[in-house]
Amino acid sequence: MPLTPNDMRTLFPIAPRYAYLDHAAIAPLSTPVRSTMEVFLGRLTEEPFDLAHWERLRGQVRVRVAELLAVGPESIAFTKNTTSGLGLVAAGLDWEAGDNIVGVDREFPANIYPWMGLKRKGVELRLYRPEQGRIDLKALARLCDRRTRVVAISAVQFWSGFRTDLDALRTALKGHDALLVVDAIQAAGAMHLDLSSAPVDFLCAGAQKWLLGPIGVGFAYVGPRMLERLNPVTIGTDSVVRDEEYFQYDLTLKPDARRFEEAAPNYPGILGMGAAVNLLLRAGSRAVEEVVLRLADRLRDELPRRGYELVLKPALPSERSGIVSFRHPRMVPAELQTRLREAGVIVSLRSDFLRASAHYYNSDEDLDRLLEALPQ
Repeated sequence: MPLTPNDMRTLFPIAPRYAYLDHAAIAPLSTPVRSTMEVFLGRLTEEPFDLAHWERLRGQVRVRVAELLAVGPESIAFTKNTTSGLGLVAAGLDWEAGDNIVGVDREFPANIYPWMGLKRKGVELRLYRPEQGRIDLKALARLCDRRTRVVAISAVQFWSGFRTDLDALRTALKGHDALLVVDAIQAAGAMHLDLSSAPVDFLCAGAQKWLLGPIGVGFAYVGPRMLERLNPVTIGTDSVVRDEEYFQYDLTLKPDARRFEEAAPNYPGILGMGAAVNLLLRAGSRAVEEVVLRLADRLRDELPRRGYELVLKPALPSERSGIVSFRHPRMVPAELQTRLREAGVIVSLRSDFLRASAHYYNSDEDLDRLLEALPQ
């Protein structure tokens, strides 16, 4: 039986206390995620470390993450977070002076700093400036030329909630050989992602937001074109084929994305992420997206009626995401956030606006608490 929103809500102890509408920041943990991590810690406290057992479970999580993205498990590598995933690309490609990267201004810094750091190699970062929060994909593509090696973009912009149509972007990039690199932390776990058909070369996300997992773990999808061109930043025992032969050095890298995992994996984090992904798979990614978008649409409808301005008004259905950012023309955002927290409503303060991000297990009653606590 599919996991309904109400079923999932019972697994989040925070839900009865707070209207938690901040999944674009840090998500609360469910009881299955916590108990899964505690099992690992308990076993490590009381019994000898069983490498084969935990490796089997790590492999199972790899399969589940791949299932969520509709790809094969051989294309999935575990990472620490989104930044470390993007850093694999920034540090692992063979850059030459005169190369360039095309990105988007006002991206979260995780998708800016790794590319800025390549200036020392003579690599230029070109940034497209969104107009009223929207990204014109054709205009972005016009920044590309024959020396563009990477187009780096978020699947969903963290501040405005603008959702990138990845198929349309690849069409706009037709004729360019640039690798498409996607920061998916504001989409994975909330939006349906099917990488079996999406024209993406590399995609990564941390687990701590919409994936409903713990901090300090994430994943990267490494597509075929990227696998051919990308060198591991750090090579360790987990990167090579003969990973358990410690006295015979053989630098033959694993043939798949596992070559980007160096050593000593974060087992409790990976297992916790696996438990969270299990919940999302039980619910179904299309069902999750439908609920997330319905709740966000309700806020986009009702906030303007109460005198609040939306940071982004999606022009097309494909531009919608679970993020709704808003402000009041006369009220101080920090004071509004304080008022909401006192009412048990959790949202983010970003610059001069507030950002709400409801998930699958949130209810209309949670939105009612937010709307009722906001002064008009």
